[in-house]
Amino acid sequence: MIIQAPVINKAVDRAGRGIPVADPHSVEPDHLTGFSRDSAKAQPVVLEVRDIRKSFRSGFLKRRIRGVEGVSFSVNRGSVFALIGHNGAGKTTIINCILDLVHADGGEVSIMGMDHRDPASRVEVGYLPERPYFFEHLTGRELLQFYARLLGMPKNRRASRIDEVLEMVGMTEFAGRRLKKFSKGMLQRMGLAQAILGEPKLLILDEPMSGLDPMGRREIRELLMKLKQAGTTIILSSHIVPDVEMIADTVGILKEGCLVAVQDLAEWNHDFSYTGELDLGDRRARVRGDGVADLRNLLNDCHRDAIPVLSLETRRTSLEELFMEISGGASVKREVVR
Repeated sequence: MIIQAPVINKAVDRAGRGIPVADPHSVEPDHLTGFSRDSAKAQPVVLEVRDIRKSFRSGFLKRRIRGVEGVSFSVNRGSVFALIGHNGAGKTTIINCILDLVHADGGEVSIMGMDHRDPASRVEVGYLPERPYFFEHLTGRELLQFYARLLGMPKNRRASRIDEVLEMVGMTEFAGRRLKKFSKGMLQRMGLAQAILGEPKLLILDEPMSGLDPMGRREIRELLMKLKQAGTTIILSSHIVPDVEMIADTVGILKEGCLVAVQDLAEWNHDFSYTGELDLGDRRARVRGDGVADLRNLLNDCHRDAIPVLSLETRRTSLEELFMEISGGASVKREVVR
């Protein structure tokens, strides 16, 4: 039984209330992105993406199909920015455009103040592709020695840095094994090892949790948090939303090539609700309400009138629920570009 007695008049039933979703065509830019102007000034911008567009030829007639359209966002130094979306939403395409592995049809990308097409802009960038491929005849240690030479790392620094990185990714005991005998998760760890080998200021990871077991995912999350605390800026893509919520500062939600929302998780006002059971003497009553203020008023009223609270459960909206609310609605038409 749900009641609305005077003592709990704030605990009204608001069941069916949905998660608010920003409409990019009807809100102010700061509201859409989740960034405040004050917070944007707090740290220098490491990466800025402005109106990136990319289309591909597909089908027998080779018509041009939109890959990503009008994507814009910025990432501050020392923060973690995550791109989330369903398979095929455009996450990898955006990362490839940022690194100039795929040439965008339009838009601009700036990395540490330099045009992304300038090789100098990528000197201090570490990158893990979605499906890393390595020379299978090499051992894990030989692979990192190869990359250390490519990075121009001093010889007297290579051995100690390789040992350090192998320890960070939990691969020390397997360093002498050839890569052809590695599992998918072990290859993923080696991919992350090569990405952080050069101590990059900007780390770009495409599906870094792919192929990892739950323990491995936890270890990688902890490693990314340590890198963040050390000042590394991290951009990652993933469809494992709970992992993203644990480590990201800002999340961009992609739907069929469009960036439909960018949310600063620190400023996100989670929907909060509660259910409780009260002892009214002659009967028990269940109450429901939304918001911390409603709950505070309920507890204050119960304390004032000596009404026992038998049980209380609280719940807040998760990032996964927000993602499903935004990305699970009406389809965005992927029009053909003629």
